[in-house]
Amino acid sequence: MRRLDPLPDDIRADGDEGDDGDDGVVRWTRGDVHPQNRLNTLSGNEWLYFTKTVLRTSYPAHAGQELRRRHGANKPPLLMRHLIEFFTRPRGSVLDPFCGVGGTLLGASLCDRVATGIEINPEWLEVYREVTRREGLPEQEVVLGDCRRVLAELAANGRVFDCIATDPPYSIALDKTMCDGRYQVQARHTDFDRFSDDDGDLRNLDSFDHYYQAMEEVARLLLPVVRPRGYCAVIMRDSYQQGRYVFASAEVARRFEAAGFVLKGIKVWYGTGSRVRPYGYPYGFVPNIVHQNILVLQAP
Repeated sequence: MRRLDPLPDDIRADGDEGDDGDDGVVRWTRGDVHPQNRLNTLSGNEWLYFTKTVLRTSYPAHAGQELRRRHGANKPPLLMRHLIEFFTRPRGSVLDPFCGVGGTLLGASLCDRVATGIEINPEWLEVYREVTRREGLPEQEVVLGDCRRVLAELAANGRVFDCIATDPPYSIALDKTMCDGRYQVQARHTDFDRFSDDDGDLRNLDSFDHYYQAMEEVARLLLPVVRPRGYCAVIMRDSYQQGRYVFASAEVARRFEAAGFVLKGIKVWYGTGSRVRPYGYPYGFVPNIVHQNILVLQAP
């Protein structure tokens, strides 16, 4: 393993990490946590693995998947654990303003972190609670309501979190997401066209412009509740609407930067096993969007 940066003179790589020798010098063993690492508890090799910009996974059914799949866009707790373990240390705090059926909360429980989730739909919170009961996992803090209102209340109460990890609505709700409807064999009627009937649900906005404006508002509300230089991981999926590819992830990244976050990079997540359909065949190219972008942003 190569060192990520030069070690100061008082740290040597010839002893156990964190141990003081007889001469009082802190020593570090390859494979252990770097003594200057204050972000997480990963070894150098684990750190380098995380920084790869493509993440290909094949997670087994886990943590009440048969219950959580009622939510058409639920995320694997093991994926959320992967993110949380990089951006926090044990017992660190995580916030998910769009927690759904609790993938982030479950991921935090799996790696000894404390999480708070905000969700506008009470049905999804009940699914999360049922999963924790069935799996014997601790129930993390959840708040029912529009995250824009709740985030303002958290900030007013002085709440600050080590990191944010979230999977927000990707866009406005449309009946068909991958085709313009001309070829009925390819048309997919999605099971997540509407997640709730609440006017505050971002999926129920009437245009992409209004959706992006709402996401920028959310970003501005997130800044006061994440610690300085804390990270924000936002999972976004691009769209294909009315014969055009929509770079939703790029626009959301731009809006977060307008709010004050700094875009540090992306990870392209490909969950193997994604269904592929013959969109456009045999007339023209229509993409099967089997990846999602994980925007990695940092508070100033």
